[in-house]
Amino acid sequence: MSTKTRRKQMDYHQCQICGDHHGKEYPSKITVQVQAHHIIPSSEGGKTELNNLITLCDLCHAVVTPQRWKEYFGEAGIPQNMESIKREFNEYLTSNDEKRKRIKERVWNLFGIKPRNKNH
Repeated sequence: MSTKTRRKQMDYHQCQICGDHHGKEYPSKITVQVQAHHIIPSSEGGKTELNNLITLCDLCHAVVTPQRWKEYFGEAGIPQNMESIKREFNEYLTSNDEKRKRIKERVWNLFGIKPRNKNH
């Protein structure tokens, strides 16, 4: 089993930012896909190791991937709009596990997202 597959399984195929699950279908017929995202990008020397991966839905992944901004955000997908979002998101990703857990729980509570188990 690949490291990316293991990461997604460990995260219960749930985006660690918004809480969406792989396969969830929205009324618009869009189906959520999850991906293993490198916290430190491969292009910057980040390795494909469990502690350098996080499971993200395709939309959250698009926030941190400039090549996908236009695809997902249309004309709003420009650096002036996206840089602050990306900065905050990267701060979250590079925080230690305990801080990430606190931030995630706060965001999930804000949006009424219920984790699938107590280990989330």
